[in-house]
Amino acid sequence: MSSTIPKRVLITGAGRGIGLAFAKHFTAKGWHVVAGARTPSAELLDLGVESLVSLDVASEDSVKEAAQSVGASTPIHLVINNAGVFTPDTLKSATKANLMRQYEVNAVGPWLVSRAFLPNLELAVKQSNVAVVAQLSARLASLGLSGEAGSFPGLYGYRTSKTALNSLTRTLSLDVKAKGLVCVLLHPGFVKTDLSGHKGKYTADQSVAKMVDILARVTAADNGKFYDIDGSIVPW
Repeated sequence: MSSTIPKRVLITGAGRGIGLAFAKHFTAKGWHVVAGARTPSAELLDLGVESLVSLDVASEDSVKEAAQSVGASTPIHLVINNAGVFTPDTLKSATKANLMRQYEVNAVGPWLVSRAFLPNLELAVKQSNVAVVAQLSARLASLGLSGEAGSFPGLYGYRTSKTALNSLTRTLSLDVKAKGLVCVLLHPGFVKTDLSGHKGKYTADQSVAKMVDILARVTAADNGKFYDIDGSIVPW
């Protein structure tokens, strides 16, 4: 992603947590930031990003309206699908409504956003030869790691919604490869945010710094890969 061409990034869920940390990082680096949020926080408003877009990733109409607001003639070099929801559940407490809500936001939402902004990403490819879609996933969504030491049950909605996101992104990577687009999945680590009850190993800023380091090295050869926060590959 390194280039002297001015870059633009679209960040979903930019109002707080990891999304806000991404917005701060790229603003400080001189990028044009398109911040998508259902309700912009005061901190996001104070950043002075290029544009604030009303965006509810669970609403197909909202996603379409956001894309129309940005305009198809605006190149976007990086889409970061960060917006997500987390509802803790167990075998006993999980409900269909909660599972479907998490699937809708965590899996279908990023796919809708990625598709809606394809024209913008393709314009960026013409400028800098590559554009990237980065999806925030989770190690616990890995089927290959589901039986490893330290694995735990439950979290049916969150875990399976992120597994679905992985599959959707892998399929998307096949569709857009010929267009010069690169799709990657990122595990942000255990981050201290509202989503985690402010428990975790990393602050949002620390997590973002590590993920940005990974994104800075992304090339076409990385299309469809799933990266841990330390840069290692997470098995599907």
